[in-house]
Amino acid sequence: MDLRGILKNPYIVSLPTLVVPGLSHFILGKKIRAVIFFFVVFTTFLVGIFLNGGIFFLKESSWLYSLASLGEMGMGLTYFICLLSGINRTSPELISSLMFGYGTTFLISAGLMNMLLMMDAFDIAIGRKAYE
Repeated sequence: MDLRGILKNPYIVSLPTLVVPGLSHFILGKKIRAVIFFFVVFTTFLVGIFLNGGIFFLKESSWLYSLASLGEMGMGLTYFICLLSGINRTSPELISSLMFGYGTTFLISAGLMNMLLMMDAFDIAIGRKAYE
């Protein structure tokens, strides 16, 4: 199948954002926006990590933690790298950290922002949203 044909599918063109935030916008030719989106989402993620935010697993004990993990999954590859490597994996020591709540809020926000970027790329790909 032709690569151009694949890139015309709006569902497929919105998926690269799960690998690198803003990558879908870069593919669509919105290079400056892509760089800005990358730095905003990645900086939010880094602030969350440095503030001892927790990386939640979907099978946590509380429904609220499961909901937080769904928000964090929006970070895509970054979430799974943190989950598999054990970076900031929720533990009693991490949860008792003074900045845990703030850091977790940053991590969930980064995931939700990345999901919004996927929807924005989809809208651009189908022509619903046009930029100059």
